[in-house]
Amino acid sequence: MLLEKSRLRSLLSNKDGIGHRLMRGAGATALGPIIAAIVQLGMVPLLLHVWGAAKYGDWLLLSAVPSYLTLSDLGFGNASGSDMCIRVAADDRMGALQTFQSSWVLVTSVSCLTLLLAFLCVWRIPWQQWLNLSSVSNMQAATIMMVLGAQVVISQQINVAESAYRSDGNFATGTFWLGMLRLAEAVTATTIAVLGGNLLAVACAYLIVRCVGTVGYILKLRHLSPWIRYGIRYARLKTVRQLAAPAVGFMTMPVGYALNQQVLLIVIGGRLGSVAVAAFSTLRTLSRVSSQLINTTKLALLPELSRAFGEGNISLARRLHRHACRASLGLSVLGGMFLWLVGPTIYRLWIRQGILFDATCFHVLLLVAVTNSLWDTSSVLPMSINAHLRIAVAYSATALLSVGLAWILIPHLGIAGAAIALVATDGCMTGFVLRTSLYHVQDKFKDFIASLFVIPRFWQTLPTAPKA
Repeated sequence: MLLEKSRLRSLLSNKDGIGHRLMRGAGATALGPIIAAIVQLGMVPLLLHVWGAAKYGDWLLLSAVPSYLTLSDLGFGNASGSDMCIRVAADDRMGALQTFQSSWVLVTSVSCLTLLLAFLCVWRIPWQQWLNLSSVSNMQAATIMMVLGAQVVISQQINVAESAYRSDGNFATGTFWLGMLRLAEAVTATTIAVLGGNLLAVACAYLIVRCVGTVGYILKLRHLSPWIRYGIRYARLKTVRQLAAPAVGFMTMPVGYALNQQVLLIVIGGRLGSVAVAAFSTLRTLSRVSSQLINTTKLALLPELSRAFGEGNISLARRLHRHACRASLGLSVLGGMFLWLVGPTIYRLWIRQGILFDATCFHVLLLVAVTNSLWDTSSVLPMSINAHLRIAVAYSATALLSVGLAWILIPHLGIAGAAIALVATDGCMTGFVLRTSLYHVQDKFKDFIASLFVIPRFWQTLPTAPKA
């Protein structure tokens, strides 16, 4: 027994072990919310100060439109990442290279074609009238959106390269430098604005920094994984067809998120007004505090699950799935209990304006955070092997039904009705996702449920060759 514990500690401390990779991956992923907070807390007030509310509002509107070009990725960046992880773990680097080049050729072709079509159309649209712009003309608006559109297309190259980082055990490195690039973009753009730059100058700053950063990101990948090469020699149409279904799945999931977030707010606004929208949005934000930490763990787990399946180590995948679900459930429950007690106080200190605290809605949203954490974490397992299309479609369908349910409940229950509709969505998804994930790791439902209530010792958490 002592020898076994010693072996597990050794595996966790090994710089190439799964424990080390997961901790580095979680740390790098946690950097994302920190950078986002720095940008929001620093960039927004500075831009408001130097530009004013009207000009800053124009910037938000103009930068929102090109963001839809991210759809030109078609989900192949994420799909290729999981496929490459599995192939590398199975010692099939040639197959991984085929996946990489096939995905790169497709994404590059589609994104460039999309940008060309945008270039042909953007000058003909009356942006000033449609978006009610106050500080730029139609021509200036079109130019700014084309520059930002080019920046988005360059970003697609980052997505493909990130899949290569993930496949070769360098997920943490790729995530870290991607975060640094985003921070550099924000700092450079804000500096340009403070020095008197207009909207076009700031847009150009974003494009230039993204271009330089992308070149550096690719060169770093070349240094870490020399066997990953850009080109068309190994691109295969057959590979693209194989990735099509999981790619659609990765594109479909955001549809469900949009229904449960933006569309649900529109329904609340239509039924109860803008004050109710503000109340529900702020209550949901507070109730999901623990979700940021859970999401960090989930993203770091994705490449490790792909690696486990690629090695044929179903036992490891089963154990990782159990530990991840246990951790997310525990964090969400503990976070929910804490917020149940102190949430009202935090809310009143945070929201100093005239928005009443709806205790019933908040308590239901805490339940939503718990149920969502379980199925959302479990869904990483089928995503890691590109077997998530049915889950993505089911989520979009149930999210659409929840919007309809909210429309019915809100007049009778207020914003709590919208929260109840979310509980219904997550309840359906929990059963469906868990059944799918347990099937892939050959786990029994009774054993899985029992594992959720086991408190493991630290060194038993992430062994490299576990016995389930």
